[in-house]
Amino acid sequence: MRVRYRSLVAILVSLAATPVQAATWYVHPGGGGDTTTIQGGVDLAANGDSVLVAPGTYTGAGNVNVLVDSKSITIVSESTAYNTILDCQGSGQGFIFVNADGSVLHGFTVKNGLGAQGGGIRLDNTDMTVRYNIVSGNTATLAGGGIFVFKGNSTIHNNTIVDNWAPAGGGLALKGPITGQVYQNIICTSAGGGGIDCTTGPFNTVFTCNDIWGNVGGDAICAVDGGSNISVDPLFCGIPGSGNVYIQQTSQCTATFSPCGQAIGALGILCTTTKTQSVTWGTIKALYR
Repeated sequence: MRVRYRSLVAILVSLAATPVQAATWYVHPGGGGDTTTIQGGVDLAANGDSVLVAPGTYTGAGNVNVLVDSKSITIVSESTAYNTILDCQGSGQGFIFVNADGSVLHGFTVKNGLGAQGGGIRLDNTDMTVRYNIVSGNTATLAGGGIFVFKGNSTIHNNTIVDNWAPAGGGLALKGPITGQVYQNIICTSAGGGGIDCTTGPFNTVFTCNDIWGNVGGDAICAVDGGSNISVDPLFCGIPGSGNVYIQQTSQCTATFSPCGQAIGALGILCTTTKTQSVTWGTIKALYR
């Protein structure tokens, strides 16, 4: 009996010492995965797990106000931000992370979000990473049209934050105390509130090698300027509002021409030079006669 007892103890000790394998939960809007909504994937995930999201456009219940609360998980697109779209359709915010230390958000377009603080993405008392996302056409009624950060020590890098609006921080708003890194992002053409806003510091967030340009209300950095920041037209391949925020070969956001020798923004080079031609209104009408 004593031998059996010792054997059972040995087995239990061995099982306790075996590390738990992290799981990957697959989200596919058409079925065939573990769930059809991003929130469904988040709800299935435990600490250390990943939520892998198939290409497509995600709308409606389960794809708006996606909440990660007190978990450390990675939410990643299977393709790129250009092909994996969270369209809030004005019915709420995109992603909300609360006490989600160690989490990662990678490779999504978050658009048409609406909220008080953070129309597209809100980070609340969280130390995490937000990278390679397109955050566009979002609105906040108070601050942070694109992204709102409340406390924490997060890293925000290689995102394209474009065409958002808020009374304060059309692109990005920080409410302290905050530390962290913001680097190699394009923050441009916000419709109001300036590109970046900081309130209620202190702020030790360092901004390095970002392109902050064309924002109504200004392009100033309100935290720590770590250098190599620029304010130039990023030269997107698509016309404004098209969603095509790949960059031209001659853009200063390419690794070849950027001040830090690294690519800036969520997407790479797709075109050489985008040519335009001026036409009269009469010419345009003639096309439809």
